[in-house]
Amino acid sequence: MKKIRVASVSYLNAKPMLYGIRRHPIIHEIELVEDYPAKIAQMLIDDQVDVGLIPVAATLTLEEWHVVGDYCIGSEGEVASVCIFSEVPMEQVETVLLDYQSRTSVNLARILLKEYWQQKVQLVDASGEDYRELIKG
Repeated sequence: MKKIRVASVSYLNAKPMLYGIRRHPIIHEIELVEDYPAKIAQMLIDDQVDVGLIPVAATLTLEEWHVVGDYCIGSEGEVASVCIFSEVPMEQVETVLLDYQSRTSVNLARILLKEYWQQKVQLVDASGEDYRELIKG
């Protein structure tokens, strides 16, 4: 029998779910993979996994998706998971490096820059080695 390919983030907030999966009898029927959120979303798109714990923003890139169970990583209050750090005032920011691991963070940063700060800045994907030369301060 073919194993069900399941992908989850390896972040602290997913540890309770992973703990439960690893101790459940179903572990013998699944192949469990851990990676970062954007990679898991791409794995679903590329049919490399059957089930994945993905950010809600990633559902926009999937042709079809289903909520399985009632587990999620969420908050009823403020969280500090999306941050923009700068040594200059926001009005002086010219370039923002975007976290390649989280599409949701990237989308939220874009919304904040455009709608809240009304800033037009250069957005740079920080997935390659070249971005390190752009960090100042």
